[in-house]
Amino acid sequence: MTSLTISEVTEEFADDVKLHEDITGFPAKDPRTVSEVFLTGATGFLGAFLLKELLARGLVVHCLVRSPDSDAGLERLKDNLSTYEILDDLDMDRVRVVSGDVTQPRFGLPESVYAELAERIGAIYHSAAKVNFLTLYKWLRKSTIDGTHEILRLACAAEAPLHHVSTTGVFDPTAEKEPRREIDPTGPPENLSLGYTKSKWVAEQLVREAGRRGVPLTIHRPGQVWGDSNSGACQKNDFVWRFIKGSVQAGLYPRKFRLEMNMVPVDYVSAAIVAITRDPESIGGTFHEVSPGTLNSEEILRLVRNSGYELKEVSIIKWMKAISVDVTNSMFPLMRTIVDMEKVEVAEFADGATREFLSDSGVTCPGIDEKVFDTYISYFVRHGILPERDI
Repeated sequence: MTSLTISEVTEEFADDVKLHEDITGFPAKDPRTVSEVFLTGATGFLGAFLLKELLARGLVVHCLVRSPDSDAGLERLKDNLSTYEILDDLDMDRVRVVSGDVTQPRFGLPESVYAELAERIGAIYHSAAKVNFLTLYKWLRKSTIDGTHEILRLACAAEAPLHHVSTTGVFDPTAEKEPRREIDPTGPPENLSLGYTKSKWVAEQLVREAGRRGVPLTIHRPGQVWGDSNSGACQKNDFVWRFIKGSVQAGLYPRKFRLEMNMVPVDYVSAAIVAITRDPESIGGTFHEVSPGTLNSEEILRLVRNSGYELKEVSIIKWMKAISVDVTNSMFPLMRTIVDMEKVEVAEFADGATREFLSDSGVTCPGIDEKVFDTYISYFVRHGILPERDI
């Protein structure tokens, strides 16, 4: 069993997990014959690196971008790729910008444009998500429910397999079963602490139901996606990096802070997803793109100090007081989250089935050691997000 039945879902989510009747199955294409694909989320973090991996495979990539027109969408896309220092490495002649909105019928495209797009693409990579850990589930409904249905409708129109990016956050952190395997049940949604993770759980249920109806698909659950292990390119609004920056700004670090997460480099996540989905045996599978272990607060402090920042350990109360009096501190808007972190159970995730699937691909997960962590710090210093170090 991998999910709850609709009858077992609480009233808040019961209607949302009902897949529309127009979503029906079709035969799977051999992914090795696909030359053009559709990608959502390319103006985000993981999506940018998925674009890089797909282009490296020689594919033409149609990127859905919310923008007034394709020219504006291309500029938005290029700005994002430049932020992560990968634009110069990409063959942008094989990128096609589709200006549209995932929540709108046919993405807001004219019927003829939509039909031509469906005719051309052979696979869909859906990594777009409204990532906001402070937003309630009800504010994510439209982007989650409508967006997932529209992506599935395109899959049916194109008869293109869907590769859906979910998250390990769909697991109940209080469940006794550990570590969570790819085949283990997720939810229930009322036990998930964030509106974001609840919305991702609902989206996964819709995708799973489509799979039961015969839509060829794969599901991918990354851990906490961190920077490129080679260039150091990171997303600056990641919670842990905001925590690190806030601590550096204050010159203080909370002693025995309850922080432990599965951090996984984005280059591994993107490479693993593309390698898996280019294999015809992957259809119907669920995969965990995670690191072998977790990073806890003490290990993060050690890595930060080794990177050249001297932080004084203080009690969590003193650290919170220092943050709360500085509105410019990176962690100031997230102080409520700090209180909630003390209540969160740390979950462990297994990826044995995924690693076995990747065993002949050459794709492996690099550990986040001092060298990799220093590339992250160097990236943030280059971009003026962290101050120069005393090294």
